[in-house]
Amino acid sequence: MPAQPLKSPRAVAPGGQPGQPRPIAPPQRVPAASEREVPPEETGTGRGKRWWLLVAGAAVLVLVLLAAVVGLVRGGTDNSPEAQVKRAINTYTEALSDGDLDQLRAITCGSQHDFYQNISAEQFAGVYRTSKEQKGIPVIKQIDAVRITDDSAMAQATVYTAADPSKQSQRTFDLQRSEDGWKVCDPPATPS
Repeated sequence: MPAQPLKSPRAVAPGGQPGQPRPIAPPQRVPAASEREVPPEETGTGRGKRWWLLVAGAAVLVLVLLAAVVGLVRGGTDNSPEAQVKRAINTYTEALSDGDLDQLRAITCGSQHDFYQNISAEQFAGVYRTSKEQKGIPVIKQIDAVRITDDSAMAQATVYTAADPSKQSQRTFDLQRSEDGWKVCDPPATPS
């Protein structure tokens, strides 16, 4: 008997009938890694960018919270008469420390106001420079007590100078309420 050619088995296409050829996909070219766009998630850079954005966001949040705490500590939201007196004293001593003649004119009353009003900017600059060089400008460590009576206030504070911060003393501030708020004044003259 002559040899018969071998018949190939008939492939069955998925879901197809026996005897139907199975479709063959055309060949595909897979690009090299250097040729294709790699999503950031696969490279790790997307994750790194997200991490840095989270860190930056957290830093901004910390700064906002810090600013809020500082505002509360400095009495930014407290508008009681006592807090107003304390802010006036702090404004006065900051103006002294900064050599801000305009602010000293605005925050004082009585003979202190007259002094700052009548001194020339050049004379004040000389006095300020000397005080700064001698480290004699008072710095408030804390305001210990405030007593308000009508439109007058007295505040007791612990102060020191940069010349000798360990040498602290008590200072009394006298204030008067005006249309513009509290002003630092000389104590009222006592009758003689």
